[in-house]
Amino acid sequence: MKSSMLSLLVTLLLMYLSVCLLLFVAQRKFMYFPTPPLLHFSPPMEATQIIFENEGESLSGWVVNEGHSKALLYYGGNAENIEYNIPFFKENLTDYTVYLIAYRGYGDSTGKPTEVNLYSDALHIFDRVIADHEQVSLLGRSLGSGVATYVATHRQVDKLILVTPFDSTANVAKSVYWMFPVSWLIKDKYESAKRAPNIDARTTIIYAENDNVIPRESTEYLIEAFSHRLEDSILIRSADHNDISEYPDYVTGLKRALD
Repeated sequence: MKSSMLSLLVTLLLMYLSVCLLLFVAQRKFMYFPTPPLLHFSPPMEATQIIFENEGESLSGWVVNEGHSKALLYYGGNAENIEYNIPFFKENLTDYTVYLIAYRGYGDSTGKPTEVNLYSDALHIFDRVIADHEQVSLLGRSLGSGVATYVATHRQVDKLILVTPFDSTANVAKSVYWMFPVSWLIKDKYESAKRAPNIDARTTIIYAENDNVIPRESTEYLIEAFSHRLEDSILIRSADHNDISEYPDYVTGLKRALD
């Protein structure tokens, strides 16, 4: 009996360790969901395609409302086609030139997404954009909020807006994979909360009441980490993670944050 019990425990332990190994090896397949290019996409006349080159990779995107002294860099969410945001920015941010650049492996951009790669690309693009504008602000949504806080820590940013953000991807993953040692396994942590005290930009956080992707606690930890440095936090009632930008209060909050 004892032998059978011991054998069962060993089998369960080996199964558990095997799953841990699988999560470690394949974790980026669980984290990143690259969107394919839109083959028949026809952007509005006012949007101009732009390409940046960094570390041998080609980063493709769009520029909206060209010719303004103020620029906004948009870092999209996971599995998001950034092209669909062109009409929104064209209509609502008429005083800003908006740059929407797909991450590595997303859309028409080459390469593979990793935390280090996305940071490198974001800094490179920022340095190129700031050369043509008097000031640059950042808007990071979901996954993009982690990229935005990194850039805001390493560059002089005017305003920082974080939409449906998290404190770290490790804490978000823990809410799903609570039974595994996520902190030891995860490679790409996007630790925004740890960076918050070092960010000087005027910061606004906009989050959804019914977010089904980012736990409310994760966003609230981030809000707390910014402490007195946070200019505003806006809860969009009834909104969820994916439809938050469709609410009038979101548009009002975004415009107020960039005013």
